Amino acid sequence: MKKAIMSFIGAMMILSLAACTPTTEKNKTGEVKQTNGVADRRPDTTAPKLDVVSVYQVSEDGTKLTGTMEAVEELNAQTLVDLLIEYGVLEEGTKIISFKEEGSIEEVGPSVIEIPGYEIDNTMTDHIILDLNQLPDKYQDKVIEAVANTFLENIHAVRMTLKVDGETVREDLSLVDLSESQSEQK
Repeated sequence: MKKAIMSFIGAMMILSLAACTPTTEKNKTGEVKQTNGVADRRPDTTAPKLDVVSVYQVSEDGTKLTGTMEAVEELNAQTLVDLLIEYGVLEEGTKIISFKEEGSIEEVGPSVIEIPGYEIDNTMTDHIILDLNQLPDKYQDKVIEAVANTFLENIHAVRMTLKVDGETVREDLSLVDLSESQSEQK
């Protein structure tokens, strides 16, 4: 009986050791590699490259802006408008009538424009013009700030003009104007 129990214990030890030893697997080139039971952690080269963007939205009481980061496959004006709709800043059905980028800081000269706390470089756009088909009435000043913040930061522009159906709502919006209005709210 002791012999049978010892044989059974020995067999269990052999099976448990076999289960704990590292396994090998062949990859496509035929070479053997040790995995130690851990998945290979290499970046997926087939995954799309994503841009990280900042989306500003108006708080529920309409007194301040909050920011959120999002990843997008393609950074363009339409993507930003879609995100602003998704976050409730703009209403469903808001469309871009036109979007223009005018001049670069390199053409204007970076020393001409100074924004405290904001680093200007030669790759930035001097001025963007966004014309939308509609703009919500509720908290309109904060909505304008959220749209401008989102576009200025992500498009890397210094100034912005916002239009609705071709009529200028606000000209020369900049991050300074927006940050000053936020500090007045505090």
